[in-house]
Amino acid sequence: MNPIDDALDHPLRFASVDLAVADEPLELEAFERAAVAAHWRVAQAANPALWNGSAFLFDRVEARGATLSARARPTDFATLLHVLRGGLAERGFRHLFPVAAVTSRDGRLLVGRQSATTANAGLSYPPSGSFDHEDRRDGRLDPIANMHREVFEEVGFRLTACAADAGWWVIPSGAGRLALVKRHRFPLDAAALTAAIEVRDGELDRLRMVAFDDPLALEASVPYVPRLLALLAADGEGAAAPLTPPEGSP
Repeated sequence: MNPIDDALDHPLRFASVDLAVADEPLELEAFERAAVAAHWRVAQAANPALWNGSAFLFDRVEARGATLSARARPTDFATLLHVLRGGLAERGFRHLFPVAAVTSRDGRLLVGRQSATTANAGLSYPPSGSFDHEDRRDGRLDPIANMHREVFEEVGFRLTACAADAGWWVIPSGAGRLALVKRHRFPLDAAALTAAIEVRDGELDRLRMVAFDDPLALEASVPYVPRLLALLAADGEGAAAPLTPPEGSP
C-alpha cells in the first residue's frame, strides 16, 4: 500500500523530493483532447489573460524512505487546468507545486492575493507557481530553482536573503494537489521584509504578512494555507505527521 494515498488528508514530512521527467510528453486520447480544448475555450472567454504555456502533471507519486518521488509528465497549462477542475481524475494524475514559505522573525508568513488576470483570481497564498520548462535540470524538475525564480518574479525578493529549513512539508491542497513546502526564515521582522518586497509581474494585487495564528478569515485561500499556518504556529517541529516507510522501502 502506498502511504501517500493513505495520507493525503494530512501533512507529511520528507527529507527530499525527486521528480524525474518522463521522456515523452503526456498523450491524451482524442476525446480527452476535445474536453481539454472545450474547457480552455470557456476559461479563456472568462479570462482572456490566461496563457497556454508549458506545464507538468504527475503520476507514480510514491514514498521511498524519506524521499517523495514522482514522475513528471510534460503537458500544457490548458491540460493542467482541466485536470485541476476535475478532468482526467480517473487517470490518477496529480498536481505537485513548490512553495517557499517566507517567514519573518516575528512570526509572520508572506502571502499574496492573486490578481484578476490569473487562474486563481482572488485567492491568497505564498508567492509561488507551478513547474514549467525552465525548472528542468538533467532530466528532473528542480523545486529549489522554481521557488527562487517565482518569488523573484512575483515580489522582487531574493530567497538567498533567508535561511532555508532542511526537508519539506508535503501538504494536501484539495483533490489530487500537493504543495511541496520549504520554510525560508528571514532574519528580520515583518516590517523589514515588507520593505524588501513589491508587486512586480501582475500576478498579485496585494501582499500581506500574516500572523501564524491568523486563519485568513478575511480572504479566501487555497486549502493548504491554513494547514501551513498551523505548522508554522507549532514552529514546524512535530506538527507534520511523520512518515513511516513501508517495509522493504529503499
